[in-house]
Amino acid sequence: MGIDYETLGKNIYFYRKKKKLTQEELAEQADLSVGFISQLERGITKPSIDTLSDICDFLECNIGEVLEYSKQELPPFSLEYIELFQSLPQKEQYLFFCMLKAYKEHL
Repeated sequence: MGIDYETLGKNIYFYRKKKKLTQEELAEQADLSVGFISQLERGITKPSIDTLSDICDFLECNIGEVLEYSKQELPPFSLEYIELFQSLPQKEQYLFFCMLKAYKEHL
């Protein structure tokens, strides 16, 4: 089985958003063009192993994580949830976590 570049792109997008980086910021850090990052995240371009390794270093993940196929099965709202949660102050994140945990226990 070959590399699914669409999934690779989605996973890079996921880790970039998790680090709260824009495409421009990642491109600058990795010394790549914004267009390359955009095409990579859309599964249009195929990065070299060295380029992929550099991107993973900046995203603080490993190549295995961005090649992982399970992330494509995340519900569509997952990235929006992560972004919304991360936008909350830490105290509110903890409060939300406690509420979610209590909700799950009472299901």
